Amino acid sequence: MAKVFLNDRLVDEQDAAVPANDGGLLYGSGLFETMRVCNHRVFMLEDHLDRLFSSAKRLGMGLEVERDFLADAIGQVLRANNLKDARCRLTVTSGSIYADDQVRRPTILVAATALETYPTAYYQKGIKVILCPYRQNPSDPLTGHKSTSYMARMLALRLAHQAGAAEALWFTPDGSLAEGCVSNVFLVCSGRLLTPPLSTPVLPGIARKVVARVASDQCMELTERRLTIDDLLSAEEVFLTNVIMRVMPVIAVERHTVADGKVGPVARQMLAGFDREIDRYCGKGHEGP
Repeated sequence: MAKVFLNDRLVDEQDAAVPANDGGLLYGSGLFETMRVCNHRVFMLEDHLDRLFSSAKRLGMGLEVERDFLADAIGQVLRANNLKDARCRLTVTSGSIYADDQVRRPTILVAATALETYPTAYYQKGIKVILCPYRQNPSDPLTGHKSTSYMARMLALRLAHQAGAAEALWFTPDGSLAEGCVSNVFLVCSGRLLTPPLSTPVLPGIARKVVARVASDQCMELTERRLTIDDLLSAEEVFLTNVIMRVMPVIAVERHTVADGKVGPVARQMLAGFDREIDRYCGKGHEGP
């Protein structure tokens, strides 16, 4: 029986329950972090917690818990489920909608499963993406945060899967390239690495940050600037990032073939560098494609 951490203790997964008046359940008032665990260690844990607490503060959620408490809860779940390499999710909601702001306590849930990587063929041959028919609203207060109000992303991802694609790319109403449903996006144009700026707005992805570090270490120019459909379709390479997929090469945008339709050297270079960062942080022996 899988164990999860709910609020203040470990419980059996089937016994975990939240009150019917929980704000996350009723209104999607919550935040989450999906984390990669390798060799019993959460990759970039400090950055995940930084993002969580930053979003909670900006959205007025009042996350009155200690970082060490959350880190310990994650460790308890990994040990209880005997997980060395895992996908771990930390969810925090606003708690009871009836509680006064001064006494409201967040609902905290930590769950983990064995790490299931993307198919090896994706990394060897690349993936197809579609253009999302919806638009990323820069004025939406939740844009740029890892909110549990995720239904629009899941609807777009379902459309991608129905079209035989692995992801859908979002644009803003003014035509700026933003991000994938569950990923950040990078282009290689004229030998330079490009990605949309956080002000687009896009999620400040943890893997996005790692790729920026890898590019710097390899003396590769990385520019954050507004990108359009023309930039996307003329790119020499396209790849996506998140901490589970790491660096995922894209070889087709709907019916358009990216360059020669093969995985490019920069994507391979960034993936190798990303894996070195995992090794450096977590130790060698992590699960890969």
